[in-house]
Amino acid sequence: MKKEVVIVGAGLSGLVAAINLARRGYAVKVLERESRVGGSPLYHPSGQGTFLRLKEMSDYIGVDLSEVLEPIRTMVEMPGRFKCEIDTSIGPPWFFERGPRSTSVDSYLYGIAREEGVEFEFGRPVYTREELSSLPPSSIVATGLHFEGFDLVGQPYLTSHHFTYKGACDPDLNYVHLFHDRYTTDYGYTSCFRGIRYVHLFNRHQPISLAAREAFARRVREEDGFEVPEWNSFTFPVPAASYRTPRLLLGDKILAGTLAGAMDNVAFFGLHGALVSGRIAALAVEDRYAAWQEFRKCTLPYRPGLAAARLMARQPSWLTRLGFLAAFHDYPRKKLTQRALITGMPGYLNTVQGLPAAISGGEAA
Repeated sequence: MKKEVVIVGAGLSGLVAAINLARRGYAVKVLERESRVGGSPLYHPSGQGTFLRLKEMSDYIGVDLSEVLEPIRTMVEMPGRFKCEIDTSIGPPWFFERGPRSTSVDSYLYGIAREEGVEFEFGRPVYTREELSSLPPSSIVATGLHFEGFDLVGQPYLTSHHFTYKGACDPDLNYVHLFHDRYTTDYGYTSCFRGIRYVHLFNRHQPISLAAREAFARRVREEDGFEVPEWNSFTFPVPAASYRTPRLLLGDKILAGTLAGAMDNVAFFGLHGALVSGRIAALAVEDRYAAWQEFRKCTLPYRPGLAAARLMARQPSWLTRLGFLAAFHDYPRKKLTQRALITGMPGYLNTVQGLPAAISGGEAA
């Protein structure tokens, strides 16, 4: 008889965990609050980017991502009025399509999970401690960027404030523009990918004023040749509030993804860590000690990243702009900066070193 594992959340980490467990002989059930995979309609579908080593990541999580990811062709960092093109041969950066469309990473992983026999229950949130306690031991909680999940497991967070716009663009466009300026102590960006135009401005500490949003929209018009017609606003929790945040285990339950703290807390790149932590969560069902060792490697950048983020938040915006300009304006510094970004991604060490031989195969008990 197969042992049952319940996973709460059908995001990247939950789907990767489900695929790996099903392949090892478990009966896997995924509970998802939305009516389908693809995350919240507040910010998806969208084109999201991250640096990763594609082959190493695919080998680590046991899923060939080359089927669904595409390289980012152009990536430009804009500190103030300056432009510094990022060398996409270093890394390189990859586009993830997120959301419910058939071409998204979410749909791709969902299809594989279904083929492996994973069962899904949609419209099935887990909000209360009683509901959480009723789940079987070794259930995986991967609820992503939702306040209910953070409150449920007692994970500290900051409330980040977001303004976005989604629209259509030429399907041949493929780029990311990053903007660091006085609009926010964090940053804004625009992307075009597979016909989706996405504009995003956020701040992890305070709401963004109307004047700052208008200034950012003018800068977008200058660089992208596009007028932002309206803003969609929302908030969500980010695991950047405490040095104690990275946590894999909660009693007899297992945490994964953003909820576990597997997110870069300087720029909030979370795709890399979500994929890796999904594999680690699956491992924790069978071997908690080995999983904890992997999780420590995954979240090693968390504490220095949090210290850097707090320092950046305290300095004036002109100094931040100067720092990004110094980091990206010439080729030797650009290479050094990009390599630091890549190696600082949550989960980078895991994909480079691979999985321990002891847990690379076998069947579930």
